[in-house]
Amino acid sequence: MTPNHQSRPIPSDTLLAGWFVAVPERVTGGNLPPTERLTTASACLIDQLPEDDSWFATAEEARAACALLPIPAAARLYALLIPADHTAGFVADIRTSGMHEPALLSCLDENRSEPALQPTEGGTELGWEVIGYDMGWVHTWLCNDLYSDAVRELGVRTDDRGLLPDRHPAERLAAWANARNDTKPVTWVPARLVEWDTPLHGLPAPAAGARNVPASPSRLRGLVRRSAELGTAGPP
Repeated sequence: MTPNHQSRPIPSDTLLAGWFVAVPERVTGGNLPPTERLTTASACLIDQLPEDDSWFATAEEARAACALLPIPAAARLYALLIPADHTAGFVADIRTSGMHEPALLSCLDENRSEPALQPTEGGTELGWEVIGYDMGWVHTWLCNDLYSDAVRELGVRTDDRGLLPDRHPAERLAAWANARNDTKPVTWVPARLVEWDTPLHGLPAPAAGARNVPASPSRLRGLVRRSAELGTAGPP
């Protein structure tokens, strides 16, 4: 277990954004870092379950939604957390997109009726990424073809999951992405991923080997949208 891959308390200045179930994958192709188990909150690059409505306000809701689905053995439960001083822009983008995400809003909205929730114990902090919200999708900086530029201009280094080691490089990368005019029109924010390394209960599913991105219908829809915005003919 590497230094940043460990179980520890969640800082009080970091808010739980939501829960999701995803399948980390070894992926190749595109402007992506070399990864053995790419892990991200974006369904543009890896599969999330269920394919639609894949965000949940609680871990119990996420597990229940997957109970009657074919679940790959590699699927895991994740919590997405955002520093409190970065949530306003993220929430504003959800509201202005016209495609609200109820689970994310219920956790992050400053007008929520109950106190902000924190993940339960047992999760392992994996690292950080940079995300934004547009048209019903959580996007990652990696699905915006920023990797090579970030390595060259910022000296960014990612681990075998494509994640950043801590908050500082994530905030620096978010500020850099927000200053550009060639990404999705979102407010880029740093985000932290926590994993529960326990197989989920569901119906058996065939094992998936390494493959080029994309594969699933949900990921294909996201990448078709991304390709249209970049002026390309189709998904990479």
